Amino acid sequence: MYKELLKKIREYENIAIYRHIHPDGDAMFSTLALYTFLKHNFPEKKIKLGGNDEFSTITKKHRISDSFLSKALVIVLDTSSRNRIDDENYAKGDLIIKIDHHPIVDQFGDLNYVDTKTAACCELLADIFFSEGFRKLKLSKKVCEYLYCGILTDTNTFSTTSTTWKTLRVASVLAEKGELKISDLVNYLNDLDIDLYQKVTEIRTYLKIEQKFGHITLDSKQLKEIGISPIKAKDNIEEIGHIKDLNVWAFATQVEDGTYAVSVRSKRGYVINKICERYGGGGHACACGVKQLSKNDLRSLYSELIELSTK
Repeated sequence: MYKELLKKIREYENIAIYRHIHPDGDAMFSTLALYTFLKHNFPEKKIKLGGNDEFSTITKKHRISDSFLSKALVIVLDTSSRNRIDDENYAKGDLIIKIDHHPIVDQFGDLNYVDTKTAACCELLADIFFSEGFRKLKLSKKVCEYLYCGILTDTNTFSTTSTTWKTLRVASVLAEKGELKISDLVNYLNDLDIDLYQKVTEIRTYLKIEQKFGHITLDSKQLKEIGISPIKAKDNIEEIGHIKDLNVWAFATQVEDGTYAVSVRSKRGYVINKICERYGGGGHACACGVKQLSKNDLRSLYSELIELSTK
């Protein structure tokens, strides 16, 4: 199934790796896993990381020239549509490959490897590395750690509705092959320093509950008072989901242009992505988001989510 993918990797000297804007853990860890895997197995190749958004896990920043891209294989990870790729220059690549697990809305790749039944892009990437051809290559402890962490973040530690027996099997194989210290990885992802802990505590005070829908909305002034960035604040959306009686929840932050970016989650089979699509967003059935919403549009979205939460 993945023979053509391996063939193209072997064929190109230049390889550029991209992911979606405002990257989450799965996007970043899949990027690091693929980059590290290719560097270990093809040290003679020129491999670069694309993207503009900052993320603390990424310590390498690569400037990718048009001349490099014109001869490059471009691999885009964890991204459902071309308008969400972090850097439009990706399109200047000679051949584009999409590897993703989101519902299919835009097959922008020359080759597309999409499995919507996997819980994370890192799970799909692990499947690829376990497949015929790829399994003959080196799978290092560091790559196993990256993949395991990506699965943990996108499944909220194996608690989301997208988690399956296959997800657990893949995680188990990664833990075995990498001889992973699982508790150390969980602590690495979940531990907070005292400053961030206090900020998260303050963020919780903005929670509002309407029917069985909970939401936190922070404007620019509130974010500044708390001392946290919009992206870092929104990373705490799962905090709301621990409330027993909620079926749907959302976290919205005001960004530089004055609009709001909102992440939405649900449980117990409440399908939210169709609602988000009507506002220009999208994602998984129970985990998705919308960007560039006016305050009125945000309130309208909340109204629809409130109605859904009571069904």
